[in-house]
Amino acid sequence: MNLRLTMCALLALVPAVAPAQQARMLPVGDAMIHYEVRGSGEPVVFLHGWSQDLTIWDREVEALAPQYRIIRLDRRGYGRSTGHADPTADPADLRILLDSLGIRRATIVGLSAGAGVAASFGMAFPDRVERMVLYGLGPLEGFPGAESMRAGMTSFANAVRSGGLDSLWTAMMTSGIFWRPPGTPVPEPPDSWRRYNGKDLTDPQPPSGKVPLASWHRIESLSMPVLLLQGEHDMPPALAIADSITRRLPNARRVVIPDAGHGAHFDQPDRFLAALREFLSSTPIRR
Repeated sequence: MNLRLTMCALLALVPAVAPAQQARMLPVGDAMIHYEVRGSGEPVVFLHGWSQDLTIWDREVEALAPQYRIIRLDRRGYGRSTGHADPTADPADLRILLDSLGIRRATIVGLSAGAGVAASFGMAFPDRVERMVLYGLGPLEGFPGAESMRAGMTSFANAVRSGGLDSLWTAMMTSGIFWRPPGTPVPEPPDSWRRYNGKDLTDPQPPSGKVPLASWHRIESLSMPVLLLQGEHDMPPALAIADSITRRLPNARRVVIPDAGHGAHFDQPDRFLAALREFLSSTPIRR
């Protein structure tokens, strides 16, 4: 057998990768959005938080892909996506992505700043949302505490300008945003942090205004089932907004995960996944 035939025979033994498991890039006008699709079934979208990328959901993808069609993306300005970080453009990017995949409605899961994007998307395009998981959501526009959160981001910008990203990581870990058991040392940064460039802090750009930011005054427009999910040691403003939304929306429920902080799925992954599974299975999709 000649070399060419031998190579063909070897390639035939390599299992084909299904297109739904491939990473892709989607043009959205002024940016390219990196995203991945895995599994089949009811679509569920995962949105990461500030300074992160889609890899923070690796465990959840592996666990849920056998039952659901999981879509995760790098929000613009993060991970492999291009453009400047812009929470007013993220919901429009998500709508373009869902259109490109032929998805009419999906469950949206967002962490922290990603939860803010999910809420903005739900208020702007409520007919596109099956369910919503607002995980570690910070105060919405018009809710007390929103200004203090923005002041915290200003202090982070000063930290990265003066000492670089390593200094920023230490500042974050000692700021009280991310809880850890008393007496434990500052953890090593995750791989997603090592891919963060800090440009949204050192070179912030004005928002495009493509989609209005979610506001407390429009909270009733979230008519779909909503899960407020957070760790018991989350930031006080996040605990307050979750409590207020649960009281104000008859279709909202709240789950507080013990021994966890702002990133509950890092601290207690099994409990986080159990809460997510229960919400997905107990709220039937609309026909």
